[in-house]
Amino acid sequence: MKTIKLIYNGLGRYDDASAFVMANNSIEIKTELPNVNGEFFFIAENGGRTFKKFLQRDKTITLDNLTAGELTAEVKHYVKGMLVKVYKIEPLILCEVDGNLTGTPEIAVLSKSIGKLEQTIAEIKENAEKREKELESVIENLKTNLYALIRFAYSDFNLNTFLDGGTYEDFVGRFGFELTEEEKNQLFGGIEND
Repeated sequence: MKTIKLIYNGLGRYDDASAFVMANNSIEIKTELPNVNGEFFFIAENGGRTFKKFLQRDKTITLDNLTAGELTAEVKHYVKGMLVKVYKIEPLILCEVDGNLTGTPEIAVLSKSIGKLEQTIAEIKENAEKREKELESVIENLKTNLYALIRFAYSDFNLNTFLDGGTYEDFVGRFGFELTEEEKNQLFGGIEND
């Protein structure tokens, strides 16, 4: 038996948030009603079917022939035929497992899903940070190699007798380089670039 405590200005919750197996695809529910006069009706919907049950003094009802999906419910309070209050109840998620239904309160399902999503996001973030460090290392290696190649090309440009040679400006003009001062210092530190 599952117990639901109704909350005046909130969502009625099941007493146990853990998953449970439902024998014969039915559930027995006890509802903790407020201590007020009137009549209470338990109204539920599952698989396109609507269940309407009058809550007797023992406050217990049974819902039969449930199907996988969502079981939504509410309790309506009437006084002298007038609707006074509607108490919403947390949905129950019903899943078929080995021919039987299991029920889990929706908030527990959502909490579990959120936990999995948080774990996945943390793993993605960790992998992204690791990959970023790897890429930074690869970029630094590429820069080092590129600077070495440009240094070699500039040196060859100046010293090779088969090339015209010339100043640094001739070199960058001829090959279309556009370097910042920092890049020039990185590339030509220790080499005359006049």
